[in-house]
Amino acid sequence: MKFEKLNVGDSYGKKMFLYGILVSFFLIILISIFTSRAKYRLTESVKIVDSVVSYSPYDFKIMEIYKQKEDSKCTDITDDTCYEKLSDTERMPSDGYVLNETNSHCDLSDDGKDEEAILTSNEAGEIVISGLTVKDKCYLYYDKEIKAGDTIVANSSVIESDAHFDGPACLNSCTYNENGLYKAEDDFGTSYYFRGSVENNWVKFGKTTTSGNGEDIWWRIIRINGDGSIRLIYTGTGSNAPATNGGSTQINTSVWAVDTNTNNDNMYIGYEWISGNMHGYGEESTKSMALQNLNKWFKENLEDEWNIENGKIDTNNGFCNDRSGSTNNGAPWSENMEDSGGTLATNTYYGGAIRLRSNRSNPSQGNPAFPTFKCSTTYINNSGTINKNKDYFTSNKASGIKQYNTETTITGTKSLTYPVGLITADEVAFAGGVFGTNNTDYWLNTGQNYWTMSPLELTGTRANMFRVGSNGNLTSSIVSTARGLRPVINLKANTKFTFEKPDEPKGTSTNPYIVSN
Repeated sequence: MKFEKLNVGDSYGKKMFLYGILVSFFLIILISIFTSRAKYRLTESVKIVDSVVSYSPYDFKIMEIYKQKEDSKCTDITDDTCYEKLSDTERMPSDGYVLNETNSHCDLSDDGKDEEAILTSNEAGEIVISGLTVKDKCYLYYDKEIKAGDTIVANSSVIESDAHFDGPACLNSCTYNENGLYKAEDDFGTSYYFRGSVENNWVKFGKTTTSGNGEDIWWRIIRINGDGSIRLIYTGTGSNAPATNGGSTQINTSVWAVDTNTNNDNMYIGYEWISGNMHGYGEESTKSMALQNLNKWFKENLEDEWNIENGKIDTNNGFCNDRSGSTNNGAPWSENMEDSGGTLATNTYYGGAIRLRSNRSNPSQGNPAFPTFKCSTTYINNSGTINKNKDYFTSNKASGIKQYNTETTITGTKSLTYPVGLITADEVAFAGGVFGTNNTDYWLNTGQNYWTMSPLELTGTRANMFRVGSNGNLTSSIVSTARGLRPVINLKANTKFTFEKPDEPKGTSTNPYIVSN
């Protein structure tokens, strides 16, 4: 290939050379404008979704990020004790933190811009930073997320002592009405529970169907679960707080099993059961009549609440139908006790009976009477397998919860159509109920007989479940007897509450926790 040398001394050549320079100059300007404009466009709107910033990583920073200090409750950005700046290597806060839209702001290089439009929320719940140029800078402030449990604890005085379950000395001298909020460990962490004749655990959530006149549904808080979710028990309906006593505190009455003739087999104590399988559940199982009635009520009244986007009903928490048992009534109980319960009509004593009845009357058997929030379904079968999921009934949408201090995820049975169950006998005991002892002065007493979720025993060909008696005592009934049903659900940990009377005591029947959308 032949290259021709340009003679710049030639007039024509000079002109072409100058034209070339001018064209190149204009091309550079156009490219510069185009790339700058492109860069501006790509950075003028920044979406923050679940604490993730989506923008193109150009060679300039658009924000500084601060998070509320661990021991701080203040939100004053001028106070150094409130927030700490994240370093260049730290990630934006996500779990446990929320963006403070009031404190977050941008410094604009163009004073003529509308600063009110800089931080906004769209319908999808995304935070959008708009109208930025390369010279602008934003400051994002993240606060510790206040969860439902935090609000409840803040409105109660937590009593650290749990002397009412302090060993054999408690058997004959305990008082059962130490009013307040206490704590104990469950499978997922520290649980806070209401005990005695408390009056600050009222919740208003959901509406009855049209056939129920669209009335408010009232609940009372059993406890804050270890994962932060809130466990509620049905208390009635109405525009005003319902009565604490009487049949209106339950949705209806029902046999536990199937009908008035099904009571002579251990399988009938199951929330679901499979013949010959002490821990049966799933698609092939028979649903107890209690479960069928609870499903019907949930479908009519809460299905829409459960299915809506950002619904407040928790899917992962379950309901313990403790079928771990022994053919030995004198067996000591432990969370990992070997499961030796019988099938068919074999005399069998279930975990609740061993914990809450047998050892209470005879502490020399090895354990005093004590309840537990841990679902004691851990059992050792013939293959030596330890399983925590067999009797912990969960929704078919459950993804599981990490067990406290382990890497194990408890998913439960994943067999329930709806996330609804009943209170356990252990939860009744924590609240103030005692087997064989009347107690009309604690918040779970309604003057009615109603089922718990907990099996007691099968003796003399009759299967029995724990129930709360009309005098507030823990007692039992044959599974073919009709007793009251009080649905239990769990609210998500990130639920927010509002109050009709913010300046008055919170959680009372006249100023309940109201679940906000």
